Parts: sequence; C-alpha cells; structure tokens
Amino acid sequence: MAMTPSDDGFHPVVREPEHWAETAWFAADVPDEDLVIWFYPLFRPELGVMSCGIYVFGPGTAEPWEMQYYRQVWQQAIPPEAKGPCELRLPNSLSYEVLEPLRRYRLRYDDAGEFSADLTFTALHDPHELGVGGGIGHIDQFGRLRGTVELRGRTIAVDSIEMRDRTWGPRRELKQKTRLGYSYGADRDGRGFHCSVRFDAEDTSRFMTGFFLADGATTELLDAERTVERDAAGRPVAVTLRVRDAAGEHEITGVVRGQMTLYTSPYVVFVSSVRWTLPDGGTAYGEDQDTWSPGRLRAYRRAEGFTAP
Repeated sequence: MAMTPSDDGFHPVVREPEHWAETAWFAADVPDEDLVIWFYPLFRPELGVMSCGIYVFGPGTAEPWEMQYYRQVWQQAIPPEAKGPCELRLPNSLSYEVLEPLRRYRLRYDDAGEFSADLTFTALHDPHELGVGGGIGHIDQFGRLRGTVELRGRTIAVDSIEMRDRTWGPRRELKQKTRLGYSYGADRDGRGFHCSVRFDAEDTSRFMTGFFLADGATTELLDAERTVERDAAGRPVAVTLRVRDAAGEHEITGVVRGQMTLYTSPYVVFVSSVRWTLPDGGTAYGEDQDTWSPGRLRAYRRAEGFTAP
C-alpha cells in the first residue's frame, strides 16, 4: 500500500477507540561517546492524552535513575494545534517538524542546562511497511541524523545512521502475553539490516518483518531466528540473528554496548545499544529491543531461574 504525506499525521480511528494509539519514535546514536538518544511520544487521540519520554543512555545505565538523562511525562493533553505525530510542539519543549513528508524531519528539545537537541533526520530509503492497510499499520525507516546535542553544558556533534518508526492501531493496556524482538544496525555507509520477530507460547521466535539495506534500496528478509544470551538478571548481553533472503541464509551477531530498561505502555523493554557484525564481517551500530508484557517476563524469569534484580 503506497503511503502518502497524510501518513505523517493522525490516522482515522478504525477500531477499538479506547485502545487506539499512535507513536512517532526517533533515535540518535553517538558511537564514539557510547550514547543513545531517544525521543518517544505516544498518543491516545480518542482520549485526548499522550505520554512522552526523552532518554539518553549508555554503558552501566540500565535503570532510569542511572541514565545520562531521563524525562518521562505520562499524561499530558495532545496540543490542539498539533497537526500529527510528526508535526507538533509539546509543553515539554519537544518539537517535530516535517521538512519533507515521509523523508526529512527536524527534532528539537530543550531542558536548559540538562539536555537539549537540534537534529535533522534524512531518510535513506522509502518507509518499510508492516501490515499497512485496513486503517492500521507500522513502518520502519533508516535515516541519517545530523546536528548537535548538549548534555549538561557539553556540546556533542551527532552524525549517525539510525532508525525511526511509526505505528497506528490498537495498543491494549491489559496485554500479558506479548514477547517481541526488534533488531537493527547500519554502518556509516548506510549498509544495514532490520529484523522483527515475535515469540510463540513455547518461546520460539517467529519471523515478522525485516530487510537488508544497501545503496538506498531494501531487500526483503524471508525468515529469521533470534537467540539471546542473558546475564543473571535476564537482560540481553549478546544477540544472534539467523536470517534468510532470496540469496540464502546469513548470520548477524551483536554485542550489547549499553542498555536501558524502558517501562512503557503496556510493556517492559530491555533497549540495548549493540555493535553488530554483519554477514560480510563489517561492523554496524544499532539496537536490540527485547519487549515483554510484564506478566510474561515475570513467568519467564521464574522459569529460567533468573534471580538478580
């Protein structure tokens, strides 16, 4: 289904209005500084409210109080002048500006003296769609982030290839059976990959979507298997992806550089910054997002004997 500039805006609610949600997530990575930056607003348009998180994390900062920067607003009114998830200015100072629909965005934020950012995202390829149709959908898109951030008086230049995603559809607060894996990485030349899997009731990964990226073009993945090495608390320390495309099977391995534990709605997510080794031996930087419903994570930890906090 071909996307249009209107997909930068709010979508009509087609079902379950009490659960309908939209997101517009952007990330930036500074590998030389071991820093990852997240901008994550989540909207409940039918309820007129939203949440918004701004996070900066790196090695040794798994919990919110340990992170380089953490600000979470759980409930605020959606500004009536907001044109959509990608064109707005929030009371917490986060602003998104569409410079070119579906391609270029300016991201700004200012918490004086603590953290500020002025970044521009320029897409490397057309949005990659998952299940777009019938009024609901999800897209993933690599882009180059350029600009600066200021962290407690220190100015840091940003020039990295990172991901954004957009989701619109029902997101139920009472879910307790979800387990997902979302992995991606790219090198400075724009060669990279994305892979999303879900886990069935037996904790076997099932392929959802993914692609390889090279020279601004994407090649679809056809299948994938994801395995995770965990520490004593159950947090990922290494990830292996065995993927298949039309050319055959490939292995991608990743080592966790830093991590945050994200408590969001309605999931717990171990968000890891990862140094990936691509199938040709090249190095890429990106993330692994290990997503759980709280009840399923609790049961898994007990079954596997994870005891550390």
